[in-house]
Amino acid sequence: MRNRTKITKGLMIKIVVLLENTTESTNLKCKHGLSLYVETETHKILFDMGPNDLFLRNAEALGVDIADVDVAVISHGHVDHSGGLKYFLEKNEKAKIYLRPQAAEEHYVKVIGIPFYAGIDKTLLSGDRFVFTDDIYKIDDEITLFSDVFGQFPLPKSDDNLFVKRNGKMIPDDFCHEQNLIITTKDSQILICGCSHAGIVNIVNRAKTIIGNEPTAVIGGLHLYEPVKKRYESNEYIENVAAVLAKGKSSYYTCHCTGKKTYERMKVHLGSRMAYLRTGAEIRL
Repeated sequence: MRNRTKITKGLMIKIVVLLENTTESTNLKCKHGLSLYVETETHKILFDMGPNDLFLRNAEALGVDIADVDVAVISHGHVDHSGGLKYFLEKNEKAKIYLRPQAAEEHYVKVIGIPFYAGIDKTLLSGDRFVFTDDIYKIDDEITLFSDVFGQFPLPKSDDNLFVKRNGKMIPDDFCHEQNLIITTKDSQILICGCSHAGIVNIVNRAKTIIGNEPTAVIGGLHLYEPVKKRYESNEYIENVAAVLAKGKSSYYTCHCTGKKTYERMKVHLGSRMAYLRTGAEIRL
């Protein structure tokens, strides 16, 4: 635990990685998924909950009290980001949980052509604690959620094996269930993404139109690695993404579905503006 990564650029926002695919310590568990704890001047936020209760166990080891969280965000309807919902509800009795209405649909991943359920446990989605968000949903001056992402940059090929059952038919996922978080303070605007299924370039561009300038930092998975088939996006696609992001000024703290090889390739373009976050890492921005 003594060797936890701490990246400090200020004191306004603290982000602790409760769960990611890799870990900084044998005392912290890792699994394919994502869960971030975000502490601002006025909120304690849980962004995603991983696939099970590991985020909660790691939170206890890291000194984060999940019972104190007052805002919970589920970035999209896949189990590696929402599977811990049951355990969150058992531990926390007060936070509103924000998600897209489409997150409650039936989501699947195909493995060798066979669909496997990969969605939220819908039996949990009842009660007044759940808030189903619009395309742009402003909680307060500090927190904005958005999902209306569009753009010309091509989507990752790894999206192709993800499906949704709608009106009784299995169709390619359109990712309208995915939302992103913007945190605004006096000195910074932080964009947090879960998996960036809509394309990180498109998401960053949409965030710019909402906040009027580039985010100070972008945190989350870039969906450039598909874990089921252990397949990376093409080198050409990764290079194109990196080249576009490098033209901006935002810092990137990536993890989860980006993949370590992708990270290393992109860091050549972004240099000190890019870092990899593992379970247990802490950032202050």
